[in-house]
Amino acid sequence: MDKRCVIASAISDNALARAFSELVAERWDDRDLTPLLPYLVDSCTPAVLPYLADQFDVAGLQGFAVAETEAQQRDLIKRSIALHKYLGTPWAIREACRTVGFPVVLLEEGVTATPDGPADPDDWARFRVLVEGDTTRYITAEAACRLRRFVESYKNERSHLVDLGFWHTFSDRLLREESAPHEELEVLHLSMVPNPVILTPKGTAVTVAVEANAPWAIGATSCDWGDGSGDRLTLDFTGEAGSSRLVVTSDPYVASPTGWGRAYSAAYGPAYHLPEGLYDRELRVDILTTDGRRFGRLTIRQRAGRNNAYSRAYSNAYNLFDHAPYVRVDAPDIALGASGEESVEVQVSSNTAWKIE
Repeated sequence: MDKRCVIASAISDNALARAFSELVAERWDDRDLTPLLPYLVDSCTPAVLPYLADQFDVAGLQGFAVAETEAQQRDLIKRSIALHKYLGTPWAIREACRTVGFPVVLLEEGVTATPDGPADPDDWARFRVLVEGDTTRYITAEAACRLRRFVESYKNERSHLVDLGFWHTFSDRLLREESAPHEELEVLHLSMVPNPVILTPKGTAVTVAVEANAPWAIGATSCDWGDGSGDRLTLDFTGEAGSSRLVVTSDPYVASPTGWGRAYSAAYGPAYHLPEGLYDRELRVDILTTDGRRFGRLTIRQRAGRNNAYSRAYSNAYNLFDHAPYVRVDAPDIALGASGEESVEVQVSSNTAWKIE
């Protein structure tokens, strides 16, 4: 068999070297060497992609688990160096989202913790992300949670993501039979921002902006957290169609080793070196139409009071800790009619006790 023999000119006249070169050529010239070249990301076998993602630090919720297709996974690996070079910048967040299938990303910085809420000195560190998905991509609650953690892995430590939203752009025609032209399609719409609601350990009130095209209600305006502590959660709302608001308050959260966090802390406490019971608690509240249909669901979480040095630094970095005492009033100027029959509701939020003299 005539095989091409390529050896160094200095040993080309050595019979043993030529024989060895011909033997290697006979065994390897027809072999596919692609598996031996894993860094050619576009052509390597799919089986090595998880290992490359781990090596380039884009495994799991850093991108690989969020990507839906093999092409997106390969693209993520190829862009990993640039993403880490600009880690913590708006560009990295937008580019990371585009890579895993969300081509349009709106990132708004300097937002308030709640829509139309009072300004706060820490607003500069808060930001909101809205992403547009393909109409063929179904966004579940689990997928939204994964994307939120994905975005948080590319933001800087000083910034706090207060809102993550999705929208789909689509157009379609709704066909109606000629025999029933009077029938109309009922489409229910409800949006709540923020969702989830994050309460501080002190239970400071949080206002949720609600937009609905039908009247709505919640089963109870006051309910138990259900963690054995006896703490109460209060929901103040009107339930009107259109623009309205929902005010969420809670009793202060005092974590207890015998409370709801026992099973949770048994699993996660050793890993994070935190005392048993110091974990966030969560409650999900169904929003119903007046005829009893479920309209939507609001998730409410309350942070635990963590006092060790690590947790204090973490809370400060993510704006979860109440700092200097404050009292905020949403309507500092109140105008009443001369009849004296009017009343004005004023929303007051504070992290300390206050009174009027």
